[in-house]
Order: sequence, then structure tokens, then C-alpha cells
Amino acid sequence: MSFSPLTLDAPVATTADRAVGSVTSEHEQQVAKLMKALYPADRQEKFLELQAEVDTLLSQLQALQRVRA
Repeated sequence: MSFSPLTLDAPVATTADRAVGSVTSEHEQQVAKLMKALYPADRQEKFLELQAEVDTLLSQLQALQRVRA
């Protein structure tokens, strides 16, 4: 097993982060189910693309804040 070096793009997850992640994952699953029922496939696709972009930007911002702190 090999480990890659830490970078700004790969923040270290703490136990609290993992707990929040599991809650977020459950929430995301519920949101996905509701979206399938409410929105056409093209809108779902666009929403998921935007959500992924927001998640990436938020991770980058948090990494920069940790570096500057």
C-alpha cells in the first residue's frame, strides 16, 4: 500500500469530518431521490455538475484558509 503526499487538493479528514461526511452522504442520497422525482434529466445533470463545481471550489477555499491560518 502506498500513500500519496498531502496537497492542497487533498485535505486530511478527521473523525468529525467523517461523521459529517456520512450525514452529508445520507442527505445527498435523499436529495438525489427527490430530484429524480421533481426535475427532468437535463436539469438534474446540470445541477449535479454545478454541485460538483461548488464542492471543488469550497474544498480549495478551505485548504487556502487552513494554509493562511
